[in-house]
Amino acid sequence: MKPTIPLGLFELKEEMKQRKHQRMTIKMRSFMKRIGQKRRTELMVATVNKHLKRLKVRAYSSTGTQWHRLKMEEWVTFSFQEVEHSPHLIQVRTSDLPFRLYVHQEEALRRLDETPMPFSGILSIPTGGGKTVVAVHWLLKEGVNRGRKVLWLTHRHDLLDQAFSAIRTLATDDLVKKGKAISCRLISSDETHESVKAIQSTDQIVIGTNQSIAGQLSLLQENWLKANEDILIVVDEAHHAVSETYEHILTTVSKKSNPTILGLTATPFRTLEEERGLLKKRFSDDIVYKLDVATLIARGILAEPFFKELKTGVKKLPTLSVADIQHIHTADRLPPKVEHYLTIHQARNALIVKEYRSHKHVYGKTLVFAMNRKHAILLTRQFIEAGISADYFISGEEKKEEALKRFKDNELDVLINVNMLTEGTDLPDVQTVFLARPTSSAILMTQMIGRAMRGVEAGGTASAQIVHFHDEWPETISWITPNELYQDEEAEMKQRFVENQRVPLTISIIDKWYKSLPKEEAEAHRFVETIPVGVYSFIDPSQRQSIDILVYEHLATAYESWLANMVVVEKHEVAAMLNRTAKSYFREKRHTFGFHEQDLAALYHYFSQTKTKPTLRWLKDRDKVDITRLAEEITQRRLYGEEKKHFIDTHWNEEQSFIAVYFGFNKLEFRKRLELELIRLEEPELFSRVE
Repeated sequence: MKPTIPLGLFELKEEMKQRKHQRMTIKMRSFMKRIGQKRRTELMVATVNKHLKRLKVRAYSSTGTQWHRLKMEEWVTFSFQEVEHSPHLIQVRTSDLPFRLYVHQEEALRRLDETPMPFSGILSIPTGGGKTVVAVHWLLKEGVNRGRKVLWLTHRHDLLDQAFSAIRTLATDDLVKKGKAISCRLISSDETHESVKAIQSTDQIVIGTNQSIAGQLSLLQENWLKANEDILIVVDEAHHAVSETYEHILTTVSKKSNPTILGLTATPFRTLEEERGLLKKRFSDDIVYKLDVATLIARGILAEPFFKELKTGVKKLPTLSVADIQHIHTADRLPPKVEHYLTIHQARNALIVKEYRSHKHVYGKTLVFAMNRKHAILLTRQFIEAGISADYFISGEEKKEEALKRFKDNELDVLINVNMLTEGTDLPDVQTVFLARPTSSAILMTQMIGRAMRGVEAGGTASAQIVHFHDEWPETISWITPNELYQDEEAEMKQRFVENQRVPLTISIIDKWYKSLPKEEAEAHRFVETIPVGVYSFIDPSQRQSIDILVYEHLATAYESWLANMVVVEKHEVAAMLNRTAKSYFREKRHTFGFHEQDLAALYHYFSQTKTKPTLRWLKDRDKVDITRLAEEITQRRLYGEEKKHFIDTHWNEEQSFIAVYFGFNKLEFRKRLELELIRLEEPELFSRVE
């Protein structure tokens, strides 16, 4: 059937209904194809607007440009016109049995009960350990049940929905003994949520993003808070609490009310004394309760994860525009051309099937996450052709419910699915998860691998196989990898140097490195200290230029801490903010080599324009230019005369070495610097005053 405007818009509306937030974002080119049009005439625009109005659907863009004036490669969003802006009333259900808590959750709640209120402390439980359940249990019992208002703060829209879902699940009469319903508002810029203006004094829980709350904080206080009122505040992802936006909210609310502040984090802090002073200052009562991944695995609550990453060999992806990359980060959706390219990529799909077939005895019952319906069908066909019992399941398609039942009954070895996460389907005995679709959302990644992470105590398995199929993407895209979510601090430091997390030295990086360090300043330090450990690489969105910011070891922690807490400020505040950043994060290090205020400005400008924080790419070839290591080896091996010369010449002429490149193929300069390193080793006291 040839597509028409009425038919195309009707199908688009039906597809919107199936989506979680009931909206859809596609490129103008795809939209025009859906409605069977090639050109935008006045008559066509009027006809589309008429049908949109009849269907009660509106079309708009994030830039504010009218839909019919967008370029073919730009994005247009469709959503329902009438968004209900009433409080989210959560019904308090009658419960025959209390919600089952694990031992560590009971321990955490007991510790919270023993801590005198008001307090300001942290609850630290790893991903998958149920810290949200503990926090919600506590706020319902000690907050709503006792007439205290609750403010839940987070920095992401998806975390708002997750918190609301947990509150709805736990809202039973054994925790809330007064009232039959709870008035709960979701506050963010998302169309499915509300603004601060909608909050009423009778609302019991407000869940909001820090940006939306901070933007109208005075209105929140005026309409919702009473003077000297007791209030519970939950800060999701507590490491963000030291940012200026959070600090403004918490300090301002504390002046009017009496807050008890609970920070949630999956990071296994040992003690806040070891962390930044600002975090310790905000959570003055330190850690209320903490638990590590090893304990959850030992108790059988989590399965022991075994991560495997397979490179698909996909390198020549369709070119991505800046708008495409921004859309990936904000909406976690691949552009249609890229999604189609990966969907039909025969070698990629063959690798997925081959990996399972070759290790079937290890993987067992496996859930595959596909990109879209077509991808699920193609993979299913290939699995079956390989002699593996498989089928696919698409969320919202009733005709495929039989496939899900067969998988539960162990009649299928493999189930390929799309959007199963919204189904609430219980599949405790899944042994393996194949991640055949990329995601930039930590929440989605957690949900996907969580399908296999249930331990024996939780009705699952003792171990879980997590297989991630990795494509070669531009460095500017920050995809979430599964092992990022289940690593302790020590493992995180090690992970920074894993092969796939690092980038090679390039001629351009070496050239920038050489030119950025004055000779006298460089010679005042051991050579190894002057080799960058990583680089922030991104494209300036306004100048369309590639930016490389070299990061040295003594500055890396300061950069990462600042970026973790970075927020957008008003234009007139940027200079002052950058000045404060230099003083508070870099302190005395701002006077050392490698620090440049323009680098801070470039990083902030990129974040403010794209709402994406650049990723520090750690360099993997530092040893190829490490003259300090050469000097140490010469000293240890006691090389002199011809032996020493032969050793030096070998490294100078080595094809894989960047030493010659760094010194501009000036061997004399290289020998001078090497001798300086040797003297530093032989007589370090000569350099004590310099260093």
